[in-house]
This record gives sequence, C-alpha cells and structure tokens, in this order.
Amino acid sequence: MDRSQKHKRIDSIDFWRGIVLVSIFVNHIPGNIFEYLTHKNIGLSDAAEAFVFLSGVSVALAYGRRFLNGELGTPTRALGRRALTIYGVQVMLSLVAVALFVTAAILFDDEGLLAEHGRDIVLADPARALLAIVGLSHQLGYFNILPLYIVLLLGTPAILALARVSSFLMLVVSALVYVGARTTGLNLPTWPVEGEWFFNPFTWQFLFCIGLFIGLHLRDVMATRDNLLLALCLVILVASFFVVTNGFHLVPGLWDSVRESIDVGKTNLGLARLLHFLALAYVLSHLGLSRIFARTPVYAPLCLIGRHSLPVFAAGSLLSALGQIIKHVHPPAYLDEAALVSLGILLHYLVARAFAQRSARQRMPRQA
Repeated sequence: MDRSQKHKRIDSIDFWRGIVLVSIFVNHIPGNIFEYLTHKNIGLSDAAEAFVFLSGVSVALAYGRRFLNGELGTPTRALGRRALTIYGVQVMLSLVAVALFVTAAILFDDEGLLAEHGRDIVLADPARALLAIVGLSHQLGYFNILPLYIVLLLGTPAILALARVSSFLMLVVSALVYVGARTTGLNLPTWPVEGEWFFNPFTWQFLFCIGLFIGLHLRDVMATRDNLLLALCLVILVASFFVVTNGFHLVPGLWDSVRESIDVGKTNLGLARLLHFLALAYVLSHLGLSRIFARTPVYAPLCLIGRHSLPVFAAGSLLSALGQIIKHVHPPAYLDEAALVSLGILLHYLVARAFAQRSARQRMPRQA
C-alpha cells in the first residue's frame, strides 16, 4: 500500500467516526425529526456499537504496531495519558450537565427536568453523588459511554500483549470473557444507587477487541471480499430491517413480539445487536460508500469531525443536553426543531475546525 492509499483509508475511518458522532448527538435528543434518519431505526444496533468498534480500530492504528514490535513503555504511557484526559472530560461533562439541568429547573420552575437519567440523586444526596461521579460509579443517562472507553483504554496494553502472541488468541480470550460475563452476569456496580454500569465493560470489550483485530490487519481485511459472506450479511440486514419496521409496516406488533425472543439488550451487548452491527460494518466496508461520499461536499467536514472526536463529542454531549431541555420546556415545531438540530451539527463542524486550526498553529515552528 502506498502512502496516499494509507492516508485515504485513514480518512475513511475518520469519515465514519464523524457520522457516528453526529448520529450520537441526534439520538441523544429523543424524538427529534432527524432521529428517524439514523440507522438505529432500520436494524438492531445503533451508534454505540460503531463508536466502540471504531475506537478499537483507531487504537490499533495508533498504537498496535508499536506494541507488536516490542515497544511497550511509550504506547502504554500514551494510552494512560489518553485515558486520564478522557476521565477529566467525563467528570467535567457530568458536572456541567447537572448544572445545566438544575439551572433550567430553577429558571422554568420544572422539577421534571431533574427526575430522569440519574439526575435526581444529585439533589437528593449531593455529597455522595459528587463522589460517585468522580469515581465513575454514578453515570448520568446519555453520559455513560466514556467510562466504558476509559476502562477499555486502560485494558488495551494487556489486550495487545495477548495480540503479540497471536491476534487470534486475543480474539478467543476476548470472546471467552464475553461469554463468561453474559453467563455469570458479571458487571461493574454503581453507587450510591444500586445497579450496574449501563455499558458492561466485560461484554463490550469483545466488540472493541474485534475493532483492534481489524485495525491490526486492516490491509488484509480490506483486500479480502467473500461474496457468500457478503450475501449472508445482506440477509441479516434485510431481516433486521423487516423486523424493526414491523414487516415494512405490514405486520403490526411484529417488533414487539420478536424483541422478547432475541438477544438485543444493550447493557450486555446482546448477540443479535453484535451480529447486526458486524454485518452492517462488513457490507459498508465492501460497498465502497466512503469512496462515493468522498466526491461529495459532506466528506471533508465529516472527516474533520471524526479526526477531532473527543472535543467534538464533548461539545455534542452538552449541545444534546441543551436540546433535551428545550424540547422538555418548550417543544419546538418541526421546522424549529430541524433548525435547532442542524445548528448543533454545524457547531460540531466549527468545534472540529477550531481544534484543527489550533493543532496546525502548535505544529508551526516558532520564530526566533
């Protein structure tokens, strides 16, 4: 692979990360008109699976080869610093989100803003809630995927140590941990509200490890196309679409009846969710959609958003919280709602561009 091909391939990963970040923002303002356009409405998985999978791919591209070549100290420290940075962002986002909802509840005299998604405990027991937020044992709704990512990053050196022996061994061990956690109910506990993490690290690590494996073997994976497997994946996607749309709206109640009998739970990464996402990823990667989109005006902005994923995700999380508040206090008309969400998406791009410009300035040599 020449350098330009490698660059193009990485750009395509940033492109899909950009789409995922925009989708997360849209989905985190429930009931908005754009939410019906995201892929969670046509299958069994959603943007969370794509986020974790692409995180694994990106970590492999950034650190994998150095681990496999025996360079352990530097990438391990880099992963630790990255995890610490994300931890700080998680705590900051949680506290700012609480402040936003408390302020809105006071301004609009609406305690309903504090009744959902773990916000009630913050007022009922603020000292314990603050300690739990800092300790990641209490996670607000819609602010609970970064703790999973922190755990996965901290575990990456051990995972890649297995990959040094054999990347297939890494996948086998990861699969065994997934099955074991599903079988025993193993998960991290929450406190002070008794429960468990919304994203179980012991199950979601499997999808992260699949992403790591793909990232380590990206050239071989992209060069290999199995038409039979592609056809099977298309069957899975069409069947999923048929079910979640109630038989293309011809069989009312189909999804509700089927949902109870298939494994689609999100907390423990249900097997049906996992298979649907893997089928979707395989189809998208072999249909060349990123090359098609590369000829459109949206490609470069989405690549930029994906390239600066952490600040964009942080901004999007707070923007979605504001969107939730607005929809709760004064539900907008469809056109106003579309304008509101469109503005949020535009702000994603502006945040990414600001960080890109900042990075460019930092790389410029200082004049004497």
